[in-house]
Amino acid sequence: MTSGRAVQAKAPPLLEDAALLERCRQGDTAAFGPLIVKYQDRVYNSILRLCGNCDDAEELCQDTFVKALENLLAFRQASGFYTWLFRIAVNLTISRRRRASRVRFHSLEGDNGDDHDARGDRPSGDARQDDPRELALAGDSRRQVVKALVELDEEFSAVVVLRDIEDMNYEQIAQVLEVPVGTVKSRLYRARALLREKLQDVAP
Repeated sequence: MTSGRAVQAKAPPLLEDAALLERCRQGDTAAFGPLIVKYQDRVYNSILRLCGNCDDAEELCQDTFVKALENLLAFRQASGFYTWLFRIAVNLTISRRRRASRVRFHSLEGDNGDDHDARGDRPSGDARQDDPRELALAGDSRRQVVKALVELDEEFSAVVVLRDIEDMNYEQIAQVLEVPVGTVKSRLYRARALLREKLQDVAP
């Protein structure tokens, strides 16, 4: 005998990436939407730290998902979908940076005319009301960190973003960058040393 209170059914769990990808391969391109929602902010924020400009990061993020959808049949799932997605994002961003003689990224310190905050990050959670003075100091520090990352060679900035911001392990980074694990470790060591030199005057 059931009580008078209605029992609310639990929402079904989100489909795993593999299930959504299979639906896409079967012609249901709408199934790609949840993957975009799931990963777009992470991809955008990582690209931003590699290129240093909100508008460029927005464009490259969109290009990443377009290219992923176009090449979905070529994805054999030897690695996780998000690892493959980040490989596309990093390759597109590095290619753009290497065309610096023709395409210049604007500094985050300039007025880019948009409504993003000092970092340009997309929020990952609920906004909090903090002391404006602390926010200003934190914003200055973040701008200097982003500027230092952008100034690093691509091979170094990419490994820092993937390890210290995306929290990927060495094997995942090796898959994204398509280099041996040993190369990942040596690049990360060198990159962190270079960042320490650039940021030695930044307040913790």
